[in-house]
Amino acid sequence: MTAPTSYCLWNSNTTEAFSRAMRQRVTVRIKCCLPREGKPTDIVMHGRLRNVEGREVLFVPRHAEVQQGKSKAEENTCEFFFSLEQREESGISRMGYQGPGMVLEEVKDEKGDLRSLRLRLARSCAVRQMRRHKRVPWNEDRSRLAGITPLDNPPTTRAELKDLLAQYYASSHPNPLPLINLSAGGACACLPDDISAITLASTYLFFVVPNKAAGSDPPYIFLSKKMGTCKSLCDQGTALRLLFTEELDWFSQSPHLKWDDILATGSERLQACLELYDDTEDEEDEAPAEITSASKSRLTA
Repeated sequence: MTAPTSYCLWNSNTTEAFSRAMRQRVTVRIKCCLPREGKPTDIVMHGRLRNVEGREVLFVPRHAEVQQGKSKAEENTCEFFFSLEQREESGISRMGYQGPGMVLEEVKDEKGDLRSLRLRLARSCAVRQMRRHKRVPWNEDRSRLAGITPLDNPPTTRAELKDLLAQYYASSHPNPLPLINLSAGGACACLPDDISAITLASTYLFFVVPNKAAGSDPPYIFLSKKMGTCKSLCDQGTALRLLFTEELDWFSQSPHLKWDDILATGSERLQACLELYDDTEDEEDEAPAEITSASKSRLTA
């Protein structure tokens, strides 16, 4: 992971970031405190910006989750977070934007359900360099298939690949394999201790079919390297961090399997699929953007 770099964006650059978030249709996370049943309630929403006028934006939620416990925030305040890609000489990098805001209006339908929020976002916000690929938190419901097996040599034909997968499903390994997170460049999976203990030099075959992938899409299959382990992340077994090095090219006309080198770029095909998931672990790395007297002045000015 690239070391985070934080600084402030002011005025025109900040509003341009909001406009880019709208144009690129990126997922925006809003954590807000709204009055519900006579008391302030924290709600985390994921959605998109539909209109940007300076620092005032219209936010349309696609998913909302009420947080349990007593809110410590002021009513009608919020925190925003989103990330944008930018091109550099060294390639594409991602920058994360986070800051406070105010809820100006709740827009509801005739049934009283929330349709959108009109927000005023701060004049300045914290910006930091993100991981090259966003990590999506994962659970078993998100996998139609998922598994991993160590390799002595990568399969070279479809028959060899079929035999490897058949051996995996004939074993006692869990199906689907529990995953902690998934990105275009790697994964973190919970494995039995005997597999996770295999030397760092080993190559692993990793495969997954996300539940939001089209039914006609072939599985995502990668050759991977072990990057490290951690016991505290899994209820059973050991968490294994994997780096994807090569991806199976399903569309090659060669009689032998073709493995594309994706070490520098990650899997574009998997990245497109992961964009269908709103949540990301990017925002979990951020410190809360608390509403302070200084930030209030940036909101009301």
